[in-house]
Order: sequence, then structure tokens, then C-alpha cells
Amino acid sequence: MTDKIVRMRPTAKQTPGASAGLCALASAAAPFVYFDRAPNFGFNGAVANISLEVVRFAAPSDGAEVVADRVTVAHLRMTLDAMRSLKAAIEGVERIAEAAGVPAKG
Repeated sequence: MTDKIVRMRPTAKQTPGASAGLCALASAAAPFVYFDRAPNFGFNGAVANISLEVVRFAAPSDGAEVVADRVTVAHLRMTLDAMRSLKAAIEGVERIAEAAGVPAKG
């Protein structure tokens, strides 16, 4: 009996984005990062840095009072150009929220 070769179709295209655009394949695994605050930031050499934290709640044991603590969920490192891009994106979101009637917090 001879072996039959079966060619499987790929489930997703294995090609980079067109014209240096966003590659959907690689973007599919990008994490979603939720954070409550950005308490630490700095600049070292040519790299800006921001630490992101989230507040989490847990009951240490059954019937115990819920306790809250803070944990770092991400360390952002970026060039000044990337920082300016992030700042512009945040300012854009603020304008959209303001136009939607979301009150600004000071």
C-alpha cells in the first residue's frame, strides 16, 4: 500500500502585513493590559519608563476580611518618539471621552 500525502490548509495566513502594515497574525497574541494607576516613571539614558499597577482584592481565608494590595502588571520602556506617540493616543482618548460627556477627574 502506498502512502497518500495530504496537504493541510493553514488556518491563518503566514504572511506579514501588506506594505509594512499591521500583521494580524502576530497581533493576535498581543496581551491586553488593564491597570489602575501608573505610580512610577522615569528616564534613563534615552529610554523613558513607566510602571503600571493594578489593585487586587482577595480573602486570605474563608470568612476573613477582604484585603487589597497592589501589584505591578507591566513595565513600559520606550523611546521618546514612542512616548510622544503614547501621549498623543492618551490625549485622543481624553478628547473622545470629553465629547461623550464623561466628566474629567482632576
